[in-house]
This record gives sequence, structure tokens and C-alpha cells, in this order.
Amino acid sequence: MPERRFPTRFQTLAYGCGTLLLLSLTLWHYLMGHYARILPAAILAALVAGAALLTQRRYLQRGSAYIVLISGYLAIAVEAPYLDTSISLWMGVPPILTTLLLPPGAALLLNVLLAPMWLLLISIALPAPVSGTHYVTLVVISILPLGWYMQQSRFLKSTDHLDTRSGIISRDTLSERLVAEVERARALNQSLSALVIHLPQVDMADEQFGQTTRDTLLMTFCRVVQRSSRRGDALGQHQHNVFWLLLANAGEAGALIVRERLMQALGETRLAEIGAIQAQIRICQLADDESAERFEQRLISRGLNLLEPDT
Repeated sequence: MPERRFPTRFQTLAYGCGTLLLLSLTLWHYLMGHYARILPAAILAALVAGAALLTQRRYLQRGSAYIVLISGYLAIAVEAPYLDTSISLWMGVPPILTTLLLPPGAALLLNVLLAPMWLLLISIALPAPVSGTHYVTLVVISILPLGWYMQQSRFLKSTDHLDTRSGIISRDTLSERLVAEVERARALNQSLSALVIHLPQVDMADEQFGQTTRDTLLMTFCRVVQRSSRRGDALGQHQHNVFWLLLANAGEAGALIVRERLMQALGETRLAEIGAIQAQIRICQLADDESAERFEQRLISRGLNLLEPDT
């Protein structure tokens, strides 16, 4: 899935296991005297080992996945003529790799487009009807667990109102909370302000130190905000590095006090990898006749301005 992200250490470990498997295959060919098949297996092992190293850089993880996928395809294609009747089992490797490494739609499309090639390889050892049945069954079996996973993810997303790692309100719930706060401010004739907070270190922490450091940064930021704000204030994550802090019954002066207190607390909080937490904070106050939709658009616009390099 596009939003699916495996921890880097598990991805590296999986690719490392693939490298060991291909190295074992290379050694087996050497011991059995299959000298013509040693070089392809060795080259594929080197490719997968390189992919394992690329996973240490987040922006290269997608490229490493493609390298592993292509290497898996080539390994099966090279070894298929020598697998005899066991080829029907090994034909499960391409659809499973495709499902694990690509988004669902792209995986299904690629499995369908490559079906003629795999069926041609299977037909070396099995009749066409049997080989076709085997391949279609393997594709369906590889898709079923992912379909269940996507269904569970949608269910959890619809029922979980808080980010389980940091306690920050999710984006969908944040919009609902904003509408409720605007309605309450109107009903009680109170002020409503919001702080738009940009954490530029989120991307750097994720790319240079991994997801664990990013999660630590978010949880630390959440704790600092909770200590620096009032009990009824709501912190939500609008984008991966842009947050809204809704300040009920707070005018511009109250929002300014919270902003200065929060900036000071963040500056005094240091993490081992990235040092002091840096933040850009802007105040946005609800106007007298402003609707919740218009107020939300102003918050979004303020967040986009913070993301600009010269802001």
C-alpha cells in the first residue's frame, strides 16, 4: 500500500536473508558442478545485497524494493528450466514478492501482465490447464492476506481517534474537533484561537536516523505541548510535520502567551540525535462572522506558508 511502511531494520533483515539464500544457491551450484549457473546466482546475490544497503536511506527504499523484485523475477526465470515438477511451488515467489513490494493495484496488474511468461515457464514441466490453475490460485492466495490487512487498516482508521504512538489527534478527527470548537465558541460567545506549528526536523529525523527517532521526536513534542498548554486544548496532526493546537476560549493575547511558553519549552528540550526541538509557530484567531470551513482554510493556508523555504 502507498501508506504501508515497514521498519527499516526488518526490511534490511529480509533483504539480507534473500542475499544468503542466493549465496547458498551459488554455493550449491558450485558443489554440484553446475558451473554455468554460478554466475547468474552470484550476480543476483550482489544485487540483493546492494538493495539491503540502500534501505538505510529512506529516499532509496523504493528503489531497493524494485531491485529485489527484479532479482526475484530473474532468479525464478533462470532456475525454472531446472526445477522439473517443483516449479509449480516456486511460481508462488513472483506473485508474493510483487504483493509485498508494490501497492495492491500495481501488484495485481503486474501479476496479470506477467501471467503469460510465468505460465510459459510452468508449462515446461506441467500441462497448460494445470499450470494455469496453479498460477491463478497462487495469485489469489497472495492477494487475500493483503485484502484482509487493508480491511483491518480501514476499520482501525475509522475507530481510532488518536495516533497510538504519540497521542496526537488524527487529521480526520482534527477537522471534526475544529467544527465542534467553532460551534461551542459561537454558542458561548467565546474566543477561539489556534496555533499552527511546523516541525522541520521531522523529515530530517526520519531520513537520517529512522522511524524510531521520528516517533521519539513526535512523542516528546506531544508531551511538551501538553505541559505548556491548558487541559482543554487539543493538539492534532494536519500533515506529517504540521500540527494544530486549538485553544478554546483564548484570544490573541492568550494565544501569544501559549506560543511563547511553548517555544521556550521546545527550545529547552533536547534529543540525543537532533538536539533542541525547533518549531515555527503562527497564531490564527477565529473572526466574528467566520465559518468553520473558512477558518480551517485559513489554518491550512498558514501551514502551507510555513512549509515554504523562505518562511
